[in-house]
Amino acid sequence: MPSGIGLTSDRLGRIVEEAASEVYIFSNEDFRFRLVNKGARENLGYTIEELHGLTPWDLKPQITREAFLALVHPLQSGAVERLEFETVHRRKDGTDYNVSVKLQLFDEGGDRVFYAAIQDITSHRKIESELLEISARLDAILGNTTMAVFLMNEHQHCVFMNKAAEDLTGFSFAEVTGRPLHDVIHHTHPDGTPFPLEDCPIDRSFPEKVGTQGEEIFVHKDGSFYPVAFTASPVQDEEAKVVGTIIEARDISDEKRHETARNLLMREVDHRARNVLAVVHSLAQLTRADDLDSYKTILAGRINALARAQTSLANRRWEGGRLEDVVREELEALCPKDSVTAQGPEVALSPEQVQPISMLIHEMATNANKYGACSHVDGKVSVTWALEDGRVTLVWRETGGPPVAPPTREGFGSLLKAGVVGQIKGTITRNWDPAGLVVEVAFPL
Repeated sequence: MPSGIGLTSDRLGRIVEEAASEVYIFSNEDFRFRLVNKGARENLGYTIEELHGLTPWDLKPQITREAFLALVHPLQSGAVERLEFETVHRRKDGTDYNVSVKLQLFDEGGDRVFYAAIQDITSHRKIESELLEISARLDAILGNTTMAVFLMNEHQHCVFMNKAAEDLTGFSFAEVTGRPLHDVIHHTHPDGTPFPLEDCPIDRSFPEKVGTQGEEIFVHKDGSFYPVAFTASPVQDEEAKVVGTIIEARDISDEKRHETARNLLMREVDHRARNVLAVVHSLAQLTRADDLDSYKTILAGRINALARAQTSLANRRWEGGRLEDVVREELEALCPKDSVTAQGPEVALSPEQVQPISMLIHEMATNANKYGACSHVDGKVSVTWALEDGRVTLVWRETGGPPVAPPTREGFGSLLKAGVVGQIKGTITRNWDPAGLVVEVAFPL
């Protein structure tokens, strides 16, 4: 080992030689290495003899001679006492590793030398890189998830919220940071009464050190209320001490609306099912016929008419129907297509009107098919309607059929016609003209 480095004792030399960190001493004149301790030599893969012929920039692939001289100039000029920086060293085998450098310039009996203490931080850089990668992934997940995420510290102050949370609440993180989240978005009940923090089930997870979940009502920045489903979980440190709360929340307004709609629909279906069963019961009780086969045929026809009305309503989500659709469905079910016409303006029927009108048209079409115009090859049925001042006038007219005479008795069909007209709060007039039956039905929308 050269003696020009001015070491005061063999003991100091042994300490430097065996130091855990890498130690380099190089000249301020030619910058060649004078001393490189064991740890550095083993890491680099050079012998001490090989290192005596090298300079610092020979080991630093990212730094040129000129860049290194500029780097150490503040030390040479006395502007600073020590430099600290990070760089890359290259081993003899060509592999690189990251280092942290502490560099000082000493005057040893008139001979100025640089002393460099170097720490291999490759593993630290790897860990740091992995952490940055994990952090980037978490940022991507939190930034793109539709679930609102909040993080509160031990004071229940908001210290993080993702974009979904900003969108959910209407507040930016800058507006919420450092404030109790409860005071920002959960401070009031929907009826306007205050909502104390100590009553809040979300914040209860912090003092009670247990997770909780459920549904609550949040207050938007614009003052509106909206329902959310939430989970709140305590955050613990390495000693199992609770240091905060993480909250996940999502808007369930649509779910609540759909649930309400489903409940209404179920009640409506139940009501209509009961109504249909009542109508079927009446049909079965009041239908008259000369024999069982006729009875079956008549009853089946009326039940089918009822089923067509129910199908029409279901296809339109129980929101009603078009008068033209109701008329044409019954006519086409019973009368030859080329013997009937239907014409009139667009008329929207309520759900309560579809079934009675369908049954009414069915009875008239049944009579026309059995006894009236549709029973004759030249017979015709014309159905027209007009709309004026919210009132519909529908005219059923038969021509070309056998001579018409008034009935000698009122059958169930006549009773049904009168009954269904009453359901729609309408009126019915019948004219048994020998040339063909004419029926006029008027009802309000």
